[in-house]
Amino acid sequence: RSALDAVELMNVGVNYLREHIIQQARIHYVIEAGGGQPNVVPDYARSWYYVRAPEMDQLESIYKRVEKIAQGAALMTETTLTIEMDRGSYNKIPSRVLSDVVTANMRAVGAPTYTAEELAFAAEISKTFPKEDKLATLKKSKMPNWEKYADTDLVTDILDPRDDGETSPGSTDVSHVSWNTPTMEFGTACNILGAPGHSWQFVAASGSTIGHKSLIFAAKTMAGAALDLITQPELIQRAKEEHKRRLGKNVYIPDTERRPPLELAKASAEKLSKKA
Repeated sequence: RSALDAVELMNVGVNYLREHIIQQARIHYVIEAGGGQPNVVPDYARSWYYVRAPEMDQLESIYKRVEKIAQGAALMTETTLTIEMDRGSYNKIPSRVLSDVVTANMRAVGAPTYTAEELAFAAEISKTFPKEDKLATLKKSKMPNWEKYADTDLVTDILDPRDDGETSPGSTDVSHVSWNTPTMEFGTACNILGAPGHSWQFVAASGSTIGHKSLIFAAKTMAGAALDLITQPELIQRAKEEHKRRLGKNVYIPDTERRPPLELAKASAEKLSKKA
């Protein structure tokens, strides 16, 4: 029996599922193990899936369907199936009260200024990816008057909080915190506009003085926001009231049974060290 057949059939089934789930949901996968050589039927294969959705109840519904597809693939190939859930995140509950406090402090600190050398460096990095990517990033960001940044490499304007109610394609464990206490996140211009995430361009910009200036700007902003909250306790009370209202009847249920995926982390580290 081919374990790889089961993995591939699962992938096919999940790809057909995409038409029947909400548009904001995302399903990603990779085949981590698929056999040793082509002329030997693989007795073991392994795939790794991410399932994402805007709300927790939506995520659970989609995950159950993915799980059934995996079971069906095992049934079709007469193989055995083991499912290991190694991590997960809740959806984030943002705090508008804290966002306003942080935005005010960003303006009080003032946006970073860049030297001619830094701007030239940003321009050179920008040449390594199509301008269409920059325009797509701007359009997707829903920044007001985004068209005016079409020829900009570093955005230094401080923008008002936005995207409240919108769904981000990324995931973060900060979301768990947001279910337990008022939470907000903000971004700074440590990357060249339009450069893809998880890329060498992102690393190059963030590791340069451009990224360092953004780091200092963020630190000063957080310090100022913390001072405001300490000296104005009514802000904390307003944030708590907003958090309670946004949470509604939803209850955060921590996963106290699942152990950290230490073996998986160890295997990944060993794989990376061999490549190095």
